[in-house]
Amino acid sequence: MLQIYKNSEGFSYKYPENHPIVSIIYLLMLLVISYIVFSILAVLIGFAVYGPGVLQKLQTLMTGDSVTDLYFLKTFLGLTSIGTFIIPPLLLKFIERNRSHYLNFAIPSPRLLLLALAIMLVSSPFLELTSIINKQMQLPGFLSELETWMKVKELEMERVTESILQVTTFPGLLFNLLVIAIIPAIGEEFLFRGCLQPILYRWTKNIHVAIWLTAILFSAIHVQFYGFIPRMMMGAAFGYMLFWGRSIWLPVTAHFLNNAAAVIYTFVLLKQGKTFEEINGEPIANWLLYIVSIALLGFCIYQYWKQSRNPELQTENNTQT
Repeated sequence: MLQIYKNSEGFSYKYPENHPIVSIIYLLMLLVISYIVFSILAVLIGFAVYGPGVLQKLQTLMTGDSVTDLYFLKTFLGLTSIGTFIIPPLLLKFIERNRSHYLNFAIPSPRLLLLALAIMLVSSPFLELTSIINKQMQLPGFLSELETWMKVKELEMERVTESILQVTTFPGLLFNLLVIAIIPAIGEEFLFRGCLQPILYRWTKNIHVAIWLTAILFSAIHVQFYGFIPRMMMGAAFGYMLFWGRSIWLPVTAHFLNNAAAVIYTFVLLKQGKTFEEINGEPIANWLLYIVSIALLGFCIYQYWKQSRNPELQTENNTQT
């Protein structure tokens, strides 16, 4: 008689679960291999377009000297993002299909989807507040060299981001939405919420610890230290969206809205003749707006949690999985 194993989430599988460390090793191996493969693919595409000078182009991409360089930069980033974030989670889901449950592709409840979008919209002022607090934080004196390095990396990332966003045509906008909004929203949620979060849940046996550890790692990999807190808060929100809503498409959609709003907002202001200095100017503190944002955010999160406990929704999701 075939032995049936129950995993940590109550799903029945043919084989026992792998230890979380084994799953993390699998995921890291897949990530490295896939990144290398897609990086080579991107370089080959660049070689076909630019010829032997593609490697020099690759080394000078950070400066964004010309439009062609920027398109190659976006193509390179898009392909490597697919290789880093989208392919490895899908492969892990396939490899451990008889042991563990990853990437719940259930169709989300329309009510939860709307609430997820509402959470992202009303949280904007609150995230701005956390960003202001984050930027005012200073490391102790003995970590001054680390802080200097962090500021240098922050400026480098800002320069690259500004180069990518520097478009005023609709084809350029669509390309930016693909590279900055669609691919990262799908890939980062597949990797972090879809795979890493359930692995850490199996390891810690505590969903809240798993969600916040995943959010910390999610924020850290962006290497933008003075935006660490708001990005961590968003990561935690995405984690709870998945845990309560039981569909990976909920955090994917919320993540896409956040990124797409920034891309479109910058595009509109650039079309109006604004500079990046004007767009990224220091925000003026508005405590009434922050308080309203926190209150509305709490209300939307509560409604999301309440709707997720609807027996009809739970039955529907269990049927789809």
